[in-house]
Parts: sequence; structure tokens; C-alpha cells
Amino acid sequence: MKYLAKVSLILIVLTTAVFAQRDLGSRPTETGGVLMFEQAAFDVQNYDITLNVDPKTKSISGTTIMTAKTVIPTNVIVLDLDLPYTISKLKDGAGHDLKYQRKEGKIWIWFPLTKQDGDEIKTSITYAGTPREAPRPPWIGGFMWKKTADGSDWISVALQNDGADLLFPCKDHPSDKPATVSMHITVPDPLIAVGPGKLESTRKNAGGTSTYNWRMTNPISNYSVVLNAAPYKKIEDTYKSISGDTLPIVFYVLPEDFANGAGLVEQQKKYLAFYEKYLGPYPFRSQKVGIVETPHLGMEHSTAIAYGNGFKYDADGTDWLLLHEFGHEYWANLVTASDWRDFWIHEGFQSYMDTLYQEYLHGKQAYLDAMKKRVKGLRNMQPVAPREPKIAYQVYMAEPDYVKSDGDIYGKGALFLHALRYLIGDEAFFKALHHMAYPTKEMETYTDGRQERLVNTDDFLTIAEQDSGMKLDWFFELYLRQPKLAKLVTEVSGNTMNMHWETPNNMPFPMPIDVVVDGKTRRVEMKDGKGSVQFTGTPPVIDPDGWVLKAQ
Repeated sequence: MKYLAKVSLILIVLTTAVFAQRDLGSRPTETGGVLMFEQAAFDVQNYDITLNVDPKTKSISGTTIMTAKTVIPTNVIVLDLDLPYTISKLKDGAGHDLKYQRKEGKIWIWFPLTKQDGDEIKTSITYAGTPREAPRPPWIGGFMWKKTADGSDWISVALQNDGADLLFPCKDHPSDKPATVSMHITVPDPLIAVGPGKLESTRKNAGGTSTYNWRMTNPISNYSVVLNAAPYKKIEDTYKSISGDTLPIVFYVLPEDFANGAGLVEQQKKYLAFYEKYLGPYPFRSQKVGIVETPHLGMEHSTAIAYGNGFKYDADGTDWLLLHEFGHEYWANLVTASDWRDFWIHEGFQSYMDTLYQEYLHGKQAYLDAMKKRVKGLRNMQPVAPREPKIAYQVYMAEPDYVKSDGDIYGKGALFLHALRYLIGDEAFFKALHHMAYPTKEMETYTDGRQERLVNTDDFLTIAEQDSGMKLDWFFELYLRQPKLAKLVTEVSGNTMNMHWETPNNMPFPMPIDVVVDGKTRRVEMKDGKGSVQFTGTPPVIDPDGWVLKAQ
């Protein structure tokens, strides 16, 4: 259970320190937000990214070819590209120059004639520059130019809170995942470059460089389209999925850590068994289970999970970082929030799984104890799931200045699911959890990308109501749509304890509660937010197991 304390400490204390400074670079750049017409008008199908990475000058150059489909007629589109880069060429699919203009971090691109619904859009952008270095990776992103123990170059990229435009020109919004991505990464020998999906080929070049050609054939979030490079050694293994498929496991590990790598792979197999038990088959069976050692703590880069926890295990052998980041293959990469306002679906669901793993290993009491610890870190400063569109850091950090993380999309999201489990019961809850990952059995059989979904909070409300047969809008409204918690007010009169929920703006909250009366636990229904119990001995004990999240 120690690792859960580590999670809370790192996600709350560290991120508080990360965003406390107001100096330039103390806050991430923008990603997501209100989708402008010139971006909503097209649907990205593919990025083909060629990159030359030079650690000596800490610079990159390359060409990104975007293929998209027009969904609303337009003669102009907008792509995002970070300011340090200069563009030398911008052409269409036939090689003709296109008119364009840079405005801050955006590229406005005009076509000679209006693209009609269903028309293909193709842009080829050649660019170069010295990319933004990550001041506080992975929370504030960019490039990391590090060294291994023997002085070799070690290159990494993290982009979640800042956006993939720090690496390549793209439509920088979570609602548009390209169906496929190809990356052709050239690095100096003896570095090995790792990208998403499968390694299709490697080419030795003149001048002491090599090009690594990677291809991801499932939809992928922009911020997972990254590279890592080092003189990696590979550890390869396999795992038999509940689907019947045999999955390749590949760990790209630094040479000095090679001896530690096999143990982490064995842990990875345990995490696979856990997630498949509760959520269904590993989503990216057509690709790989990938782990890459990085100089930053970690990130859920699909099929290439960034791992930087230094092989630190809890007493039971758990590596909390890998457990957490790998779980995002379900909650972020399989099921993706269509807007950052629903970021909690990534972090809250996954934080719940982190704690559920304690029950999986050690039983219900370990789970309950771990959940109680999560309450201490809550801030209740802003809604976990606001309704208006948001950029990433607005959800990750607290209003009004967005420089300090409140962590509630992690802990409060997990505690919301914990309380929901109590409310609707284990059978309905675990059914709903599985259906949020895979709504149908048929979707569990897909490996070509059709298994993936863009979702929002209301999707889970619908699923939970269907699987429980209960109306749950009041529950979602209080816990997710506004920040304050309900308070349980009690009053003892003789041998009667009267209880009622005190809620912000008198919101309805008929939440039942466990009460220990005369040594026996009973569930008290709170119709209209009120209830009472009779007792003969000592005063009743309310919610001894900590199922219901409430104001203290």
C-alpha cells in the first residue's frame, strides 16, 4: 500500500511545486480548447512524420505530411506548430505551393478552391528549429536532451499538457486522433529511436546515422506521437491474452539497467492479467505491449509507455508507475476524452484502477484503507468535469491562475467511482466499468481501431444508469459538475439519530449511508436527503469503511 502514498505525494505535492512558479515556462502551452471552424472542418486520417534529430545542436528538422478528409466545405484550414520552428516549404499533395501565414502558434493554410465534403486534404510541411526544452517533464513538456551513465545521448519527448505541436505540425485537439501514424526518425549511431506501433524497418545511412521507421495502425492521440532515443537494449517476451492472441512485449531499456529489465517485464504480465480481468482484452493487440526507459517519470504513450521510475518496487513487488501508465492504454488510449474538460476519464478512472489493484492483490480491506488515504489530498476547487470546453492545463490545474495542480481529476475522480460502486453495488459497477471500456462484446474482438472511442462524462452516466437500472444524474451533478461536497449533518435526540445531507445550492442528494447501530452495520436510505436510525447503546458510527465521499 506504500505505493499509493507515493502516487498521492507525486501527483499533488510535486505538481504543486511544478506549477507554483510564475516565471516564463512555468505553465504549459495551450492544447485543445474551443475547436475553431477552420479545424473542425477536417478530420485527420494520417500523419507521416520524417524527423532528423541532432543531439549535438539540440535541433530537429523534417517534413510532416498530413492527410485529412473534409467534413465541412472550406478553403482554409488551421494547423498548430510551436513558435521555435521555421517553415521552409508548405505544399499540397501534388507538390504545389500553398498560400499560408503564421499567426502565433498557428498556421493558416489556403487552398485555391474550396474543398468539398469528402474531399481529401493533403499538406506537406518542411520545418526546422530548436525545439522547446521541457522545464518540468512530463507535466510541462518538450524535449529532453540527457546523457546515459556512459555519456551517450538520451533523447525523450513529453507533450500531454502542451500538445504535439511542440514536435510536429498538427491539428492539436483531443477530438481528432489520426487513424494511422508513420514516423521515420533519424538519429546518430549507436542510438536506437523508438516510436509508436511497430518497427517496420531500419536503414543505415552514410555519415553515421540510422533511420527507424515506425507505423501505428490504430488511432492514436497526438500527445502519444513522440520519440525516444538512446543506445537501448531490447528485452522481448510474450503474453497470452484472454482474447487468445499472443502479445509481443518489448522493453527498450538502457544498457546499464538491462539486468533489471526482466523483472519489470514480469510485473507487466501481472498488470495485463489484472486489467484484462476487469476491463477486457488489451486494446492494441495488433501492435505491441511496449515500454521505453525515459529520463522523465513516465507517460502513457500508446504502445511505447514511458517508464522512468528507476525500478522502484513496493514490498509486494508493484511498480506503481508502470501499473498506472500502462492502465492508460485503456483509460486514455482506448477510451479517449473528446475534450480536455473530461480529462478525469483518463486520470480518475486510472487512479481508481491503481487502488483496485490493492484489492486484487490483498483483499477488500486493503482497498478500503487505500481509498481512505485519497481523501486527504482533495482540494475541491473546481469541477472535476466542467461542461464548457477546456485546454489541458485548465483542467489539470486550479483556477484562477492555473499555476497549481489540485489533483482532483485523479483522487476525486477515483473516489467518485468508489462511491458509485457503493451506491449501485459490485455487480452493476463492474459491469459498467467494463462497458465503459468496451460497450459490446463485438468491440472486444476488434484490433483495427474500431475498438477505440471518443467519449465524455455523459457516456458513463448513460452506461451506469443502464447497468444499474437507477437514475444517477443527481450523483454525477454533485460530484463532477461542481466542486463542493455534501455534508452529512447529524442530530441525536434520545435514542434517535436524525441525519440529512447539506448540499451546495440545495442540490438533491439522496445518497444512502452505512451506519453501525448496536454493533451491526446497516445501510440507511436517505430519501429526499434525510434519514434516521434508532439505537439503544452507544451512538451510531457513520460510514466506518469510508464509502461515501463527503465534506469533513
